[in-house]
Formats: sequence, structure tokens, C-alpha cells
Amino acid sequence: MREELRKVAEDIQIFIANDSFPTTIEPAYLRRAVIDYPLRGGKRLRPALVLWTCGLLGGDPAKALAAAAAVEIYHNWTLVHDDIIDNDDFRRGQPSTHCALNQYAATMLPTAQKEFGRNFAILTGDIQQGWAAAMLLKSVECGVSPAVVLAMSRRMHEQLNRELISGEALDVEYSERDIKTITAAEVEKMLYLKTGALLRFCVEVGATIALDDPTYSDSRLKKLALFAANAGVAFQLRDDWLGIFGDAKKLGKPVGADLAEKKPTIMLLKALELLPPHGKAELLALLGKPETESSVARARELLCSSGAEDFVIRRAVELTEQAREHLNSFPDNHYRKLLNELLEYLTERNV
Repeated sequence: MREELRKVAEDIQIFIANDSFPTTIEPAYLRRAVIDYPLRGGKRLRPALVLWTCGLLGGDPAKALAAAAAVEIYHNWTLVHDDIIDNDDFRRGQPSTHCALNQYAATMLPTAQKEFGRNFAILTGDIQQGWAAAMLLKSVECGVSPAVVLAMSRRMHEQLNRELISGEALDVEYSERDIKTITAAEVEKMLYLKTGALLRFCVEVGATIALDDPTYSDSRLKKLALFAANAGVAFQLRDDWLGIFGDAKKLGKPVGADLAEKKPTIMLLKALELLPPHGKAELLALLGKPETESSVARARELLCSSGAEDFVIRRAVELTEQAREHLNSFPDNHYRKLLNELLEYLTERNV
């Protein structure tokens, strides 16, 4: 799979780099910001879902290249805005968009206000969303029928936008609420909206192109949607586990940030439910403070002894198996094998 994924990454990199959409963006530093994240590379997991699902149903993945590039650009605008909301300074080992723009302003626009980087990063994400929509429409140039392209575009604007942004809004809201008022079911739904919705869109787009059917009524789309939704939540549960129990050196970032940010992960909520009163009070006392080696170590002990860690691992495994069951209902072929390996990577990774 890794070699096939590398090939997808190369193809998408070239496809995005050669697109003319950004060329007329002004000023020039905004244009550079718009193309920055999409061309920083990455594993290109979402484009792979589009291309391989198309192949799974007997379609020609080459016809899905514009759609695959579109979902990658779409994903990147959400990262730009996420980094603003989360005040993240780095993305993929380089300055995040708002930080890079602030660095530019410090050198080239010394009278710029302190909000310059944030404001222009918001505009960057806005343009990237428009770029993603335009790229999806270019699927016509790859041989996709206009009816299917229109259906995919409508799906992006009517469903994906609403779900994904709702998920981000809930994530922000939960960080502001009293953690004792939030349920694990609420968080799991938020994880689907924030992560699973885009994965679902990816497989539905690949399938729709393969089937040349703009109605979204084929029963196979429901199975693929459940595959992607379950995989997305399992992926996020694994991500939350890594945020506490992962290896900081392998991750390339410190662990324990979720504690400092009082992020209401399912693992944390489950621990607060299962711990005795003194343990619950101790865990609550660790929240909202800068993470230290000792505080993270103690949080790990509490999460583990309460059974919360085991609960989240079991839930991730359960969702992964459900996703695999839906995927394996399709005839065995090369693309089903790739998608199974991608599922394994998403839900069992250590970085």
C-alpha cells in the first residue's frame, strides 16, 4: 500500500501544482499562502480514498483525479482555520499559515497590526474552499459527466460543508463547556462530523464517478458511507489516544496537550465516569495546566487504572471491525486490498 500511496501523493502534488486557479490571487503573499499547505505534501489519504473507491467499483481512477485533488484542497482549508482556532504555530513541521504571514508582515509590512496574520489566514482558507469547489467542477475535464459533477458539487455544499463545520463548532463549544455536562455520545457524534464526514464524502465521490450515477441512490454508497464514517471515528479515537499515550519523538510534538487544553475526549470523559471521587478530583486538577512529564505520567496512570484507556481502545477496534465488515461486502480486488490496508493504517498508526 505504501508504494501505491506514494504514487497517489505524487500524482496529486503534480495535479494541484499545475492548476491555474491561484495564479491571479492578489496580493502575491496571499497567493503563496493559498498554495502553501496543499503543496506541503503529506500522505494524501483522502485523495487515495477517492481514487481507490472509484477503482473498487470498476471505475477508472484517472477520471477521479480532479475530485481527489479537490478533497485534498478542501481538507487543507480546514487545517488553516483549525490552526487559527487552536493557536497552533506549526503544521507539518513548518510555520502555520497565520504564523508565516505574521513573519512576512514583520519583515515587509512593519506597520501591520498584530491581527494581520490571523486575518489573512482566514482569507487564505476562504479562497482555498473556493479553489476546492472549482477543482471539483473540473472533473468534467477528466471525463466525468456534467450531471455527476453537479451532484458532487451540490453534495459538497449542502452536506459536507454543513456537517464538517458543525463538527468544528461543536469541538470549540465543548472546550468552553463544563466537562461534566458533556457525554461520550456527544463527542463521538462530533468526531464523525469533524473527521468522518469528509472521509464519507471521499468514498461517495469515488463511487459516484465509478457508477456514473448522480442520484446517490445505489445501495453500495450506504455501505461505503458506513465504512468511511466508522473509520473516521476510529481514526480520531486513535489520535486522542496518541495524544496522551503516544511517543513524543515519533509524533514530532509533545503529548499531553489535550490535558492542558481541557479537551473533552471520550477517554477523559470515561475516566471521570469510572474513577472514584478522589481519583476524579485528581484528574480534574490536572486539566487546564501546562503539561509536564510528571502530570502526563499521572494522567496516564489514572486513565489506565480507571479502565478508560481500555474502553477507548476497544471502541476503536469495534468501529474498525464494523468498517472492515462493510468494506469486505464488496468483491475482492486490488482496490479492496488497498482500502483494507489504508483502514489498518488509519486506525492502528503510531504517528
